[in-house]
Amino acid sequence: MKNGFTVEEIDGEEYSSIGDINGLHKTIAAVNVDSRMPLTGEEFKFLRVELNASQKLLGSRFGVSEQTIARYEKGQSEIPRTTDAALRSLYMESLDKNNPVSYFLDLLSDAEAQDAAKDILLEEIHEHWEIAV
Repeated sequence: MKNGFTVEEIDGEEYSSIGDINGLHKTIAAVNVDSRMPLTGEEFKFLRVELNASQKLLGSRFGVSEQTIARYEKGQSEIPRTTDAALRSLYMESLDKNNPVSYFLDLLSDAEAQDAAKDILLEEIHEHWEIAV
């Protein structure tokens, strides 16, 4: 950082303070969101924390486990481009409130959960299988 912080010494220890930490965080997030490069694990985690979202919540929205989110953040798994783009969109939505990305991601994750939980009952009719009504 070029400026916007102070350093003072108290009892032989150096302490730094940042005047507008919220503004700094928004600027860092904006740089990450606007970058044409794929998000790194650290940048992914930074945006998730700025959204105040847990790994579990984000995993649910993206249809993956919280362990998968943790692996993205640790750099142990590659972040899919769709997930990268979705996280950037979610962050932009948090600033604007007019972008329905989270609504559609929640809708998709709910639909997938309902489909996974649905029991399928099959029956044999005239020597072939069909879905029972």
